[in-house]
Amino acid sequence: MYQEVHTENIEARAHAAEVAELLERFRRSAQGPAGVPYEDFCNEVMADFGADLMILAPTGDGDYLHVHYGREIVRYAGGSRMGERVSTMTPQVARFTIACCDRALADGKPSYTIHRSLKTVRVCLWERLVMPATSRDGGRFLLVFSRPLQFREELLTTVLDTSPSGIVALRAIRDHEGHIERTVIITANRRAAALAGCEGEGLLDSDAQVSLPFLAEATVWRRCLYAIELRRTDMIEASFTSDGRTIWLQIAVAPLGDGLVLTITDISDLIVANQTLQSRAATLALEIGRERATRRALSQEIGQREEREQELRRLAETDPLTALLNRRSFTEKAHAAIHACEAAGTDISLIVVDLDHFKAVNDSFGHPAGDAVIRAFADLLLGQVRNERDLVGRFGGEEFAILLPGADLEAALRIALRIQDILASRRLPVSETLALQVSASLGIATHQKRETLSALIERADKALYRAKHDGRRCIRIADPDLSVAA
Repeated sequence: MYQEVHTENIEARAHAAEVAELLERFRRSAQGPAGVPYEDFCNEVMADFGADLMILAPTGDGDYLHVHYGREIVRYAGGSRMGERVSTMTPQVARFTIACCDRALADGKPSYTIHRSLKTVRVCLWERLVMPATSRDGGRFLLVFSRPLQFREELLTTVLDTSPSGIVALRAIRDHEGHIERTVIITANRRAAALAGCEGEGLLDSDAQVSLPFLAEATVWRRCLYAIELRRTDMIEASFTSDGRTIWLQIAVAPLGDGLVLTITDISDLIVANQTLQSRAATLALEIGRERATRRALSQEIGQREEREQELRRLAETDPLTALLNRRSFTEKAHAAIHACEAAGTDISLIVVDLDHFKAVNDSFGHPAGDAVIRAFADLLLGQVRNERDLVGRFGGEEFAILLPGADLEAALRIALRIQDILASRRLPVSETLALQVSASLGIATHQKRETLSALIERADKALYRAKHDGRRCIRIADPDLSVAA
């Protein structure tokens, strides 16, 4: 962790002008090794500098307690530590802070420090002026002026405001039992405001699900909650309608503290271009068909063009890593399957599968190994599909879906149990010399009368979330009274 400590030439090193003024006041009031008189110095400086001051008191066991935490520090750090011990901070920051406080109390002199923050929302580097004090009853205190380095704040603002992507930081608001009630927008750049149809700072401090139209879709919101609770990244494709126009977004989701950072890219033009390409491909196919009847000499070239068209269609419908259906193609085919089953009066069930602790595979063995596990698991799922009408798709990351037309809950449960049994009895091959044992959590939902695909996916997702919450490596069914342990 980057850090500096200085007791000389502090005025020349400091970025904030307030450091020099506080240092001058300290020197006027200092009384040798005792530092400044605590009560008198607080009365002198709190009105002008209290918003940027922390006051720390020794606990007697090598730690310090926050007895004052300025509101500006709260704003930059994203939360208050009032009443908390310094040791509850990130270990590296806690050790550095305690060492600086110990030295200041021992010397009775102020010190200037710089350190890198590890878990705050916006700040990279903090500068501090640590000033020792002694109360009338002999108690020792430290008044610590804390301010983010201004050039870092300006750099962050510039990056946010000039980014072509929308960037939004969310913080979770939880109830007394720890459940997320809502999320609040704490940072949003201009591009994010434009995508949301707002101006200026209209997004700040608002409810994210209300202010960001693309979060209103239940499945997208559920995946954001998963990212917070499971501390995992995700890549989501979402759409919403504004002024009669459909806007498609690609959203990169990354955990940050008890919240998320969303990086939002408008891919509407790409979607339109893809649709145009498909339309042109269809027109080209028609022209080729007519040309083949009159110009047999071009048959070889026409055959090659047809192969390219088929490959384009396959690439548009499948996930490039696993060759399973991608989310968009799976959704289109699932809609048709549900309509067909409703018309025939037959059951249809959905299984949503998520590999457990998949991040640990990437962290321990590298992303190529993780990709190999994803491909091997996709092959395993395809091996369980018995009916040509069944659909298997990759929703993204390590999440998969299986749609089973004609299957009731009991039939879907048998397939889910078979998947669990296979995972328990074999390792997934990664290379010629490495195979890994993995487990999965599964959620099952059977289609209800007149239920939409979105609602069916949401119920299966909720069952999957219960499986994750219940310890993973298990199956949960959307009906509340049914569950199956792996």
